[in-house]
Amino acid sequence: MDSNHYCLRDASKEIRLFDLVSANEQESAQGRIRRAILSDAPPFVAVSHVWGDKSNDRSVRLESSCGTKYAQISMNLEAFFIRLIGLDSTTLPQTWLKGSRLPLWVDMICINQMDVAEKALQIPLMREIYSQASSVIIWINEDDSRIGQAFQYLRHLVANKTTTEIADIWTLFDPDGWEALKYLLDCSWFHRRWVLQEFAVPKDAVFLCGSDAMSIDDLFRGIDMAASVLIARPRKFKILHPAHTGSLRPAPALRELRKHYAEPDYHVSLLWLLEHFRSTTATLAHDQVYSLLGLCSSKEVAGNPIRYDLEPEETYKTFVETHARLYNNLEFLGLCTAAQRDSVCSGSVDEFVSRPFAGPSWVPNWHSERLQRCLGLNDYGTNLKFFNASDRIPMTALFRHNELEVTGVWLDRILSIGRFCRLERRHELIDPNSRLFQEYFDFWTSVAAAERIMPYRDKKHLAETIARTLSLLGIYLNPMPVLADIPDMFCRWCRGSNLGRQLAEYGLKPKNATNLEGERVFMGMRRLTAWEPFITESGFIGLARGNSSVGDEIWLVGGCSVPLLLSPQTEDPAGFKVNGEVFFDGFMFGEAMRMDEFGDTSVQQITLV
Repeated sequence: MDSNHYCLRDASKEIRLFDLVSANEQESAQGRIRRAILSDAPPFVAVSHVWGDKSNDRSVRLESSCGTKYAQISMNLEAFFIRLIGLDSTTLPQTWLKGSRLPLWVDMICINQMDVAEKALQIPLMREIYSQASSVIIWINEDDSRIGQAFQYLRHLVANKTTTEIADIWTLFDPDGWEALKYLLDCSWFHRRWVLQEFAVPKDAVFLCGSDAMSIDDLFRGIDMAASVLIARPRKFKILHPAHTGSLRPAPALRELRKHYAEPDYHVSLLWLLEHFRSTTATLAHDQVYSLLGLCSSKEVAGNPIRYDLEPEETYKTFVETHARLYNNLEFLGLCTAAQRDSVCSGSVDEFVSRPFAGPSWVPNWHSERLQRCLGLNDYGTNLKFFNASDRIPMTALFRHNELEVTGVWLDRILSIGRFCRLERRHELIDPNSRLFQEYFDFWTSVAAAERIMPYRDKKHLAETIARTLSLLGIYLNPMPVLADIPDMFCRWCRGSNLGRQLAEYGLKPKNATNLEGERVFMGMRRLTAWEPFITESGFIGLARGNSSVGDEIWLVGGCSVPLLLSPQTEDPAGFKVNGEVFFDGFMFGEAMRMDEFGDTSVQQITLV
């Protein structure tokens, strides 16, 4: 393919560097481009930016020994070049060395975006590129007064951190500054998947908005302080100016990622990254995977070759097969729901179309905005799982084109599903006195009135199960409580409400009604809108992902830490479609394999399609 770039002799070892010469609004930016062996490259600055709307592309004039050529750049990158020309060694010292402006590495220019083969060789180098750069400039936006106000507020918090008494720390809260900070963290850069490696591995990085720069360390120190100030406000002030730390959501994840990747040769599994940063986006469906490879081990990189010539479904299948082989688990099955098989973008970066996802049910669609997971969580920096439902079931995985043969144990079948917790009722889940909770209680306690086998010892046992199920075992509380304390904590949360009285009538009451120690708000309750309550044929209660159906079966599958919901296929009695994870109290920690009274727990080979 004809290249608009200075030719690389070996794209697996060499990079291009860009020397900016001029940039203004009247004509194309100009610069020189040269190549260098990455392991022996001169000092350079890497740029992290958001490409933006392709319809507003500009061009840059490139001079090299290959002649004069032009490459497309975004309007946002052109704005950065124009701004950079006006910043000297005093205003932005990170881009200067001994009186000379350092060359730049910018993905949009230094990788030929039209050459698929070259991209396949250059993308795996990006971790080394960003870690080797003298500094990384994170270009947030051209002049924006709200971002400038956010920087100013963060500087104010950092400057006053050591001089403000703990009791008075809340006085540093500024409603306007808080709104500006929310605006900053809502900028596209914080939600772009490619920036994860651009942000996590550099030795030094600075955020730049117009001419206003802030170091990465100051930004996160300020954000930590903003969270502390917010929490410390008196109750009456919280009512007057409602705000919550959820607005800071992108920041802690990025900070923790950067902290861990400061360690040499640190990496986590690709599945861990895909799961924890699933809210970030990439234009091409392939890049949901490829953009994270720079943070993975060499074995995982080798197992996921960059192939833009394949459809996204093939890329995702390659990933799960590699994951199963390297990590000997099938944790990705918990993300495979009917809702996330909605659509995927296929085609090139210039011409892509959205179409229905065509992969098998056991392959997660990483491009879907409906990809959700709650149960298979683990801490930053680890690959440990909280649940171990399939504790004693051997893990097997035989991949045959669109089929996956696994080992499993059948548990039960769904008899009835409650569909009353709709998205528009989400606000009710913060109030234990809402009608919605009574509907949960009434639905599940109908088990006791039904004329069939009652699996719970007594009403109190059922009430405890309801408390554990509604709270998802409190896995979103921080710090994580002792599991045996969850029913009592839940009772304290709903004490005095209709739900609390109903649980009390079933025998579940707070152990000490006057002692409030350990009482917490179950902040994760709103997550229930992603689940549907069910009752099984044996009378058990639980929660399944949306789009579940009567007749779906609950299985423990070897290699997956949570129970799965599988839909039998009429055309193939041995075939099942995967419908995601299930919360099934009493079976989350391998209890079924240790319960002689549960019945047949024989291991079977089943096929997922």
